[in-house]
Amino acid sequence: MAYQTSSFRRFPAAFAIVAASALAFTGLIATANPAYAQSGGDYRCAGLAEQAHVAATGVEGGKQASAKRFVSTGKKLCEAGNERAAAKQFRAALKIAGVAEADSESRMASR
Repeated sequence: MAYQTSSFRRFPAAFAIVAASALAFTGLIATANPAYAQSGGDYRCAGLAEQAHVAATGVEGGKQASAKRFVSTGKKLCEAGNERAAAKQFRAALKIAGVAEADSESRMASR
């Protein structure tokens, strides 16, 4: 009768291989950039921010101060990484200015 090595003795080597693979995969995922970050930035913090800024400077009186305040808050939210809340601020500035949002990329960014 031949002596067979139990599977329990091979377990530490198999576990080490699986653990190393998991760590490598986790590192790969952690360092990967989202697709929008590779393509030049998020629309909400780039195009929409610029549109709101231009609209806010074109408004007269008290509406201008209010619109600029929304734009400033939106820019700070973008710096903090909260693009969704920033987009709400930029859209509020556009609404105060009475300017419609450019429809080209806005629907893509809101999804």
